[in-house]
Amino acid sequence: MRIIRETNIDFMGKRFLWLSISAVLIVLSLVAIARNGIRKGVEFAGGAEVIVRYVQPPDLEVIRKKLKDAGFTGIAVTTFGETEGKEISIRVALDKKKEAQEGDAAPQAGRDLAQRIVESLRPPEVAEQVAQGKLDLNIADEVTIARRLQADAGLDEVTANDVAAAITAWRKEHQGVFESMDQVRQVPGVTEEAWAWLSEHAFIGPFALRGQEVIEASVSKEMRDKAYGAILGALGGMLIYIWIRFQFQYGLAAILALVHDTIITLGAFAFAGMEANLPVVAAFLTLVGYSVNDTIVVFDRIRENIAQKGEGKLTELINLSINQNLSRTLITSLTTWFVVAALLFLGGPVIRPFAFVLFVGIIVGTYSSIYIASPLLVAWRDFFRGKGKKAAARA
Repeated sequence: MRIIRETNIDFMGKRFLWLSISAVLIVLSLVAIARNGIRKGVEFAGGAEVIVRYVQPPDLEVIRKKLKDAGFTGIAVTTFGETEGKEISIRVALDKKKEAQEGDAAPQAGRDLAQRIVESLRPPEVAEQVAQGKLDLNIADEVTIARRLQADAGLDEVTANDVAAAITAWRKEHQGVFESMDQVRQVPGVTEEAWAWLSEHAFIGPFALRGQEVIEASVSKEMRDKAYGAILGALGGMLIYIWIRFQFQYGLAAILALVHDTIITLGAFAFAGMEANLPVVAAFLTLVGYSVNDTIVVFDRIRENIAQKGEGKLTELINLSINQNLSRTLITSLTTWFVVAALLFLGGPVIRPFAFVLFVGIIVGTYSSIYIASPLLVAWRDFFRGKGKKAAARA
C-alpha cells in the first residue's frame, strides 16, 4: 500500500538548513532542561503510596486539589483495580527540604507521609469527629480498636481483642470498608456492651486505608541510576549492533540521531512540566527502539543502492533511498502517532507523560531519520575525502 506516488524530493539539498534547525532545537531543549529541570515522580524522588477504598466513588480532581493544598508534590492519583472507581492509588513525593533538615529521621518522615495523606483527605466534619476523640472504624487498626474498647468502654482484655479482631476481619472480607454503622452492628462477635460504646463513640469514615508503601531516598536514587543505565545501555547496544550490521559510520550516525531525538524530546518534556516516572523511562526506551528502526530501514536501502550503483554520488543515492522509503515511513509513523495521540488526549492524566514522550518522539524520530542520520553519512564521507585530498596535495 502507498499513500503517495513516486517522489523525487531533494532532501540532501536542504540538509544544512535542517541541521541548523536541529541545532537550535537542541539548544532550546538544553535551556528548558536547565531552567525547568525534570520533575521526578515517587520512584525517583522517594515518597509514599497509599491505597484507599471509598464508600462512594470520589472525584479524583477533588482529591488532587486537597493534596496540592496540603503541600504535597509529585502527586499521582489513579483508580485501582476493577472497583467501580471506589479504590484509589495515591502517590506523593518526599519533601527534599524536610528530608535534608531531618537527617537520620528522614525514613520516619517518609513513613509519616501516609498518615498525612489520610489526614488531608478527611472532610472537615470527619476531622472534627476525630478531634473529639471518636473512632473511625474504616481507618482504625485492630490494636487501636482493642485499646479503646478496653480503656474507654471498660471491656476486659480478651473481649476487647475478640471484638476488634471480628471488626477488622469483617472489614477485610468486604473490600476493607464499612458503609454504615448498621453493618458494624451485624458483625458476628460484636457484643451488646461493645456495640453500646461504639454507637456513641465511633463512626464510619468516607474511606478505608487498604495499604501503604514508602520509597525512601536511597531506594529512589538506585532506581534513578538504573534508569540512566538502561537508556545509556540501549544506546550503546544499538551502536554495536549497527556497527556490526552495517559499518561504524552508520552506527555513529544512528546514535547521534538518537541522542538528537532524546535531547529534544526531553526538552519538550521539561518545558511541559510533566513528571518523570518508570513508565516515562519505558517510553524513552521505546522511542530509542522505534527511532533506530526507522533509521535502519533507510540505511538498508542506502546500502542496497550503493551495492548496485556505487558510492560515487552519495547524496543522490541517499535522496533516492529516502524517496523510495517515504511512503512506508509515513504509513508506519502516522499509524503509530495516531494511536499515541489518542492515548495523550483521551487516556487520562496517569498515562499522559508516557504518551507525551512518544507523541513528540515519533515526530522527532521520523524527522531525524531523514534529516539527521543521513546527512551525517555525507558529512563523514566528505570529512575523510577532504583529509585524503590534503594528504595527496602534501605528497
